[in-house]
Amino acid sequence: MRKILLALAALACLANTSDEIETLVGSGDYRAAVSIARDAAEDGDAKALDWLGWFHEFGNGVERDPVLAARYYRAAAAQGENHARWRLGVMIDQGETPGELEEAVALFQQAADEDFLDAVVSLGVMQATGRGVPQDYAAALQNYMAAAALGSDHAARGVGVMIWNGEGVEQDRTEATAWFLLSTAMGSEHAQTSLEMAFDALGDTADERAITERASEIAETLGLDIVLAYEETPAGS
Repeated sequence: MRKILLALAALACLANTSDEIETLVGSGDYRAAVSIARDAAEDGDAKALDWLGWFHEFGNGVERDPVLAARYYRAAAAQGENHARWRLGVMIDQGETPGELEEAVALFQQAADEDFLDAVVSLGVMQATGRGVPQDYAAALQNYMAAAALGSDHAARGVGVMIWNGEGVEQDRTEATAWFLLSTAMGSEHAQTSLEMAFDALGDTADERAITERASEIAETLGLDIVLAYEETPAGS
């Protein structure tokens, strides 16, 4: 029983360490966060290894070092840390660390299988562009929609782009515009640009009320707590 209690205490300590690192990062005290992460990483803590990868990838609290970043991410990914899997896949895809695109796709898939949001989006991007995997618009659209349901504004815009271009789905620019509107409501600045482009292209054929109602319907279908309402512009304004 004592051994079990000690094991539970050790797990609690690791969880508290990760929370402490996150708190320090949130306050901008990267050096202190790095120090704590290094201590925890010596004991093989996956989250601490992942944090060290992030610190070195972006140069927060340490000198930027993609080689070290990838090394830490690999160690964390080997323990099933999904953020590390995703970031390592991104680094491979961007050519920041050696590796084949197929490996990046495999890393994204592993994390996506556990509903890690960013990996679901990245997997969709790879499928849509045919990088490291045969181009598959249907699979990409499915992943974009899954990620949108998990709250990704980037994925919601991706759905809109695919529908606008008729990639793997019948082209429907009014439907695409509704997705751009939803993505904008979710916080995407890129979607705002796409939305303005869409309305310019649709011109007088754009039914703003219908598009708004459709965007609200999509949000409800995805289970998102977003309600969009159309407001008529007063005459003469």
